[in-house]
Amino acid sequence: MATIDPLFRPEVVEDPHGYYAQLRATDPVHELPGTGTFLVTRMDLIHEVVAAPSVYSSVSGQFLHHQVNGGAPGLRSPSPDLDADAAAIAVLATADPPDHTRQRKVVARRLSTTAMQEMEPEFRDLVDETLDAALPTGRIEWMSQLAEPLPMIMVARILGVPDEAAPRIKEQGYASVEAISGFVSEERLEELGRPMMDVGPVVDAYMEARGSGKHDMGTLIGVCAQAVDHGELTDEEAFAILFLLVAAGGESTTSLTGTGIRLLAERPDLQDRLRRDPALVPAFVEEACRIDPPFRGHYRHVVADTELGGVELPAGSTLVLAWTAANRDADAFPHPEEIDLERPNPRQHVGFGWGIHLCVGAPLARVEAKVAFEQILARTTSFAVDPSSPPLRHHQSLMIRRLTTLPLILET
Repeated sequence: MATIDPLFRPEVVEDPHGYYAQLRATDPVHELPGTGTFLVTRMDLIHEVVAAPSVYSSVSGQFLHHQVNGGAPGLRSPSPDLDADAAAIAVLATADPPDHTRQRKVVARRLSTTAMQEMEPEFRDLVDETLDAALPTGRIEWMSQLAEPLPMIMVARILGVPDEAAPRIKEQGYASVEAISGFVSEERLEELGRPMMDVGPVVDAYMEARGSGKHDMGTLIGVCAQAVDHGELTDEEAFAILFLLVAAGGESTTSLTGTGIRLLAERPDLQDRLRRDPALVPAFVEEACRIDPPFRGHYRHVVADTELGGVELPAGSTLVLAWTAANRDADAFPHPEEIDLERPNPRQHVGFGWGIHLCVGAPLARVEAKVAFEQILARTTSFAVDPSSPPLRHHQSLMIRRLTTLPLILET
């Protein structure tokens, strides 16, 4: 009978921190039995991997998967229609230099820190409109009313499609993320195929931009279309980049703001401190991202036989860089379980990845999380998790850390 690693147990998926702490201490390059996959949980080892893309390639189209109807865990493609070697066009997170460098240079024209900061007033207006409706009732379901829909409106605007397209592209993005969660049956994977491919507004806008030769450089669609015209990208790469933003662009903010608001709702002392000193909100954004990052890890493909942390890794094996585990490494962060708003070098966590693969959407997530935290703190005297609600849970996933619900009681 196959040995099932604790990683796949429901209670560990929901709360992995104790399991990760044990691995960091005793088995920081841990082989998941029968999968050819190793879980890397220590910060120094993750830095070592990220610094060597020629040995540890980001190009991979497979993800860990647990057979929900029985059988041993393993790796598989996120799409039933694609074989493992062609599961994805290698772009950004799944590309290596020099392709990664070329692609990131294009995307940075629209997703730079400066460009995202310029959009801050737009997101503040969206948050305030939502709070305007919620505050008189004294309640808000944070995830469904704010954390999920509003970031996707911003993604739509960055792409260059109407706000009205946001619910449709949110469905596509969430389907793509669910497909790589590690807990999807074959039947459910077939069901996800339709929304995963339903990106009509994005495709239509891109094709119009390509056909007209007129490019709105204030949109990512326009930037990508011009890059194709100039030979910097292929059409396939441009499509893959746009679809990646749909899948990941809203997810980072949604999960991060859910985590942060839960931490604040359960810590009135933190709320009070941030209300007294709003200048500490950016530090809280970093601590929320460190202590429970939006994405739980990233994959690497081992190109040649090598050794990591005293463990022999054969060519062809897979690594999972466990951001969540490394972010609570006491050798990297003193008192890692604590929220410390005065940590030196607060961005040294790997909540948005690390090195050349630092998440290209991190500036957007940071701006949106800051605004969401600032506005709810400024417009309430306190907020707390509704005590009558069921226990809070996360979506069952090896990849993301998004709460299913977060019902709050608001005091003004």
